[in-house]
Amino acid sequence: MKKYILFAILTVFSTACETALEENPKNFLNPDQFFNSDGEAIQAVNGAYNTCYFLYGSGTTYDLGYWSALGTDIGIPNTGDQAGFNYLTYTLGPNDETNLASIWQTLYKGVANCNMVIAGVKDNEKLSPEVSRQVTGQALFLRSLYYYWLTCFWGDVPMWLDALDVDKISGQLPRTPVDEIRRQIVSDLTAAAADLPAQWTGNEQGRVSKWAALMLLTRVHLWQKDWANAASVAQQVITNEGGEHRLLADYGDLWGIKNEYNEENIWEIDFTLNTHSQAFTDRYVPNQNFDVVVPGYEGMFTGYALITSTPEFLATFEPGDLRKQWYDFNGAGGVTTKFHYIRKHIEWGEPRANHGLNCMVFRMADAHLMYAEAQNELSGPTAEAYTSLNALRTRAGLASLSGLSKDAFREAVRNERLHELSFEYGRRWDLIRWGTLVEAVQKTAKSNPSGAKNIRPHHVLCPIPSIELSMNPALTQNPGY
Repeated sequence: MKKYILFAILTVFSTACETALEENPKNFLNPDQFFNSDGEAIQAVNGAYNTCYFLYGSGTTYDLGYWSALGTDIGIPNTGDQAGFNYLTYTLGPNDETNLASIWQTLYKGVANCNMVIAGVKDNEKLSPEVSRQVTGQALFLRSLYYYWLTCFWGDVPMWLDALDVDKISGQLPRTPVDEIRRQIVSDLTAAAADLPAQWTGNEQGRVSKWAALMLLTRVHLWQKDWANAASVAQQVITNEGGEHRLLADYGDLWGIKNEYNEENIWEIDFTLNTHSQAFTDRYVPNQNFDVVVPGYEGMFTGYALITSTPEFLATFEPGDLRKQWYDFNGAGGVTTKFHYIRKHIEWGEPRANHGLNCMVFRMADAHLMYAEAQNELSGPTAEAYTSLNALRTRAGLASLSGLSKDAFREAVRNERLHELSFEYGRRWDLIRWGTLVEAVQKTAKSNPSGAKNIRPHHVLCPIPSIELSMNPALTQNPGY
């Protein structure tokens, strides 16, 4: 049976203002008047998850699914570079209020919600120690996640950690250096991992666990180039002493509603058909108005197909790689379609904007690849690094690698990330972290000629939305905008 958490959006969280730095805490319920029981504390942290639904599952053209794939080397809409996505064509500017401003405001609302929860639970003798600890761990993780995405989009951003009266200090919150923010994230995630359980069961499975906290912590260490800690934390996830997670034997067993909450998945955001549905699946489902309908799929080409695989991406697969089929529906039923549809995120036959497929955020394969990357940068391609890398290649039906130089192993890890994890919310920022975004986009000039022509080095960061600059004079714009 489908298990899910009903993330109630409380009044305390639903009256956030139009811009995050304008929020007036008078509109919120006083924590002293609300956090009076374990149930209220749990209800409050449930509300703090709401930002995740927007970021990962809204299906809007400014959620992470679009941003992570379009304007990179893997994804292209079925209308090519004429689809109007300015982050695909690199024509994005600070006045794009419906896009970047929505992301900025939503993330900061999430931060404010987490700050409220943390403040309401701290030293609260009305709560049981276990619930206090678990609620705090979840809120610390979620705040870290929201600040992580803020830094990915904009680099230096304002950071505050308390339930402040932001209205009183409007215009006085300058940008905090990204290194300082990441140090805070590391501290918070370390604390969260100590507070969170290794596994949730039953209706609680959609909550973040200790291993989810360590996955995000490893990713932040990679951004910091802290290879030793990245390798150490990733190794903790791989060995997870309770045995909660492992690699599945078959890549195909990761996908579809029937395979949700499998042992490889470390955190997935829960959705349920009809009652708590998502719309992100529609960006992958074919549209019958743009392509021939494959026999057996009549009535199922009801999506938008605004993310399809680029031919350039598909050309990078080695012969015999079993993962390629999950990025290319072309040829099913003996029919050649115009576009290369991404099968791993499609649950066929569901109504448009009413999908129950969960959104996968972290899984064990990523832990292996982060470990291999960090271990190689730290000590070269060690036996342990080869073990992690080759475990995924073996599952994909490919020969194991050996005898590579440090540079060659680095490239092998990057290729495995490309083939293993594409369209799982990370490609754009992998390329940025490696310093290869411009090169990657220019290599897709056939699929995305406008993007290849327009991209510049400053596009690794987005412009601060102009509405935020006008509301907070302490902010400064990113270079190039």
